[in-house]
Amino acid sequence: MKHNLSFFFFFLLLCLLFPMPLLFNACGNKSTGVDVRKMELALKDTLYNLPVEPEIGRQRLQTLLKEFPDLDSWEKRKECLREGLLTAMELNPLPAKLPIKPLYTGHISFEHYTVDNVAFECVPGLWVIGNLYKPVGEAVSYPAMLMPHGHGKREPLEEAPRFLEKSQYLAAALAQIGVIVFAYDMFGFAESAYHAGTQVHNSSLAVSIQTWSSIRAVDFLLYLEDVDPERIAISGRSGGGTQSFLAAAVDERISISAPIDQVSCFFPGGCTCESGRPIHSQCGTLSNNVEIAAMAAPRPQLLISEGKDWTRTVPEVEFPYLQTIYGYYGKADLVENAHFADEKHENTYNKRSAIIRYFARQWDLNLELITDENGEFDETRFTFLTVEQLAVFPDKQLPEGALHSMEEIYEALCVKR
Repeated sequence: MKHNLSFFFFFLLLCLLFPMPLLFNACGNKSTGVDVRKMELALKDTLYNLPVEPEIGRQRLQTLLKEFPDLDSWEKRKECLREGLLTAMELNPLPAKLPIKPLYTGHISFEHYTVDNVAFECVPGLWVIGNLYKPVGEAVSYPAMLMPHGHGKREPLEEAPRFLEKSQYLAAALAQIGVIVFAYDMFGFAESAYHAGTQVHNSSLAVSIQTWSSIRAVDFLLYLEDVDPERIAISGRSGGGTQSFLAAAVDERISISAPIDQVSCFFPGGCTCESGRPIHSQCGTLSNNVEIAAMAAPRPQLLISEGKDWTRTVPEVEFPYLQTIYGYYGKADLVENAHFADEKHENTYNKRSAIIRYFARQWDLNLELITDENGEFDETRFTFLTVEQLAVFPDKQLPEGALHSMEEIYEALCVKR
């Protein structure tokens, strides 16, 4: 036992001193013969996932403000952070972009919106899979929103996040008022698991794949002729909130972000798909998810928080920090917080309502189609769709050439550039 503990602390010291080459530079290990999948799965809940006490998180934000007290120092810090994020995620340089060639496998029409089942490749053989909700109307162009999901059951499909009634309602409600919404599977969830199973979501490369998928999802939205390129947003809850602020941090084409239930100064994310890579330690002074969210400044941003999870301190701690950063640009009013002190870490009616009202205000949209005579959202005004109706690959077979192991995925993402 003594020897095991000694080895553990020695191993931990090596992690702290040499995090990238020893543990996370999977792309760099491509020729070593290391079984990167087994290595990465063993890293779940290691030091990069560890939360700290709220007071320590608050003190770290104060340290960051002291070190970067004005716009000039912050802009330099932000550029360093962006470079560090991409490097930590093995996305520096970015992989080559394939031409967007969406594969449509299903279409359903309603009076005020439509739903398409669609997929596209983010790298050769690796598919981003989801549903495209579109308004029915005569507008030349519409605002568009990416909707990554949070954690939940990865299978069966009917219990996976993209197919849940609450997820469908939010996407359908936004589509009815004039927003194109792309809701897509996170890596290893639902139909994405047809690549290499559900366990690959625990790989630290999941954050890289998901962030690259979001970047390519922006490309997909811009490929659509009826999307306004100046009005691209992203909003997801929990783990989808992490993906929201990560994507907004590295892709400035995202003009508005709205992370839900996730931005915290003391909780880095509870999954390797969020913080399994050293994304907070690439740029000198230790960063955190609040600083990453601040990288969206001065683009509009809404933080949704609650009183029963790690976002409970947002109104007093994280939000004032973000207001300070936005204030460097003279835009402190462009970051907002909707806080629900009595709610839990759940997808609730109040949070969905806050998101809809926020984007309706940002884009001057009419809420009449989805509200009752009292101005409240009527969640019965949409049709719940079954897995059979929403599945992109109902036969559970990906197209020819699809990748089916983590080794193949590493090769495609990291080597073929």
